[in-house]
Amino acid sequence: MSEIFAVQLTAVATAGLAVFAIVTAWYARRAFLKQSQEVTAIEQQVKDAQELTQQQAELLRVQFEQLELQRQQLEDQRAASARQAEVLDLQADELRESLEERKREAEQQRRAQAAMVFLKQDNFAGRTGAPGVAAPPNARLTVVNSSDQPVYDAELYWRRGSAGWGEPNPEPLGMILPGGDPSRIRNFPEGTNMAVSGAILRFTDAAGVKWVRRPDGYLGEQV
Repeated sequence: MSEIFAVQLTAVATAGLAVFAIVTAWYARRAFLKQSQEVTAIEQQVKDAQELTQQQAELLRVQFEQLELQRQQLEDQRAASARQAEVLDLQADELRESLEERKREAEQQRRAQAAMVFLKQDNFAGRTGAPGVAAPPNARLTVVNSSDQPVYDAELYWRRGSAGWGEPNPEPLGMILPGGDPSRIRNFPEGTNMAVSGAILRFTDAAGVKWVRRPDGYLGEQV
């Protein structure tokens, strides 16, 4: 009986070990499968993360290229604006020069006749001596119209220093024809500074513009 029991016990033990081995293998397989699934999931996550990173990198590359294109466009626009500004400055300078030239031409045309009307003054310092020999200082003013048109309302405004002098004042000359050169003389008191005395001419040209001419050559419009 003891040998049979021993054999049976050995068989039971062997069966138990076999069952334990089967159970252990089953759990080991389940653990392996679970671990494999987890590894696969991790690999998928890593793969998804890599794809997302690549997509983000591609998006950043596209955005960079767009920004670079916009920057280049801005540079091109800035350069074009600078060139256009230079052209506009040149055109503005040319326009200003043209306008100035036209103004000068218009002014020359406006002054053309008046510039050909001259006033000449000859001073006499006076002479002392016996009656009949003595003579007061005087000034002879001669108006010369060398233009080819008459001037109108000509008059001499006589002055002693900065004040008017004598009568009539102004002294009318009326119309002066082309080539005309009327003269007038006016006496001044002894001791008069003839360097600052004499007369100025006021007249109107054929275009109706009123002018002032001085013996020193000054010509200007009446104000």
